[in-house]
Amino acid sequence: MDRFLAISPRSQFWLFNLALALNILGMVLTDMWVPMVVGAIVTTYLSVDALVRLRYVLPMKKEIRELRHELEKANKALRDSYESQQ
Repeated sequence: MDRFLAISPRSQFWLFNLALALNILGMVLTDMWVPMVVGAIVTTYLSVDALVRLRYVLPMKKEIRELRHELEKANKALRDSYESQQ
């Protein structure tokens, strides 16, 4: 998650998909199969990783942050009600 901090996750997703498309185009247009296949495998992994981060990991982190905030509010309310009863 902390590998590419210079650009946003959405930009990373589009960048890696563009790189994958260029690798596939290079495989079609040239005879350099081995480097292009390796590049396609690497960019496929990066594209899938960026997609998973964009669609699942980042929203989950946001939801966890919101739940922690709600939990802190509930704990504070519980402590306040407990202290007011004593």
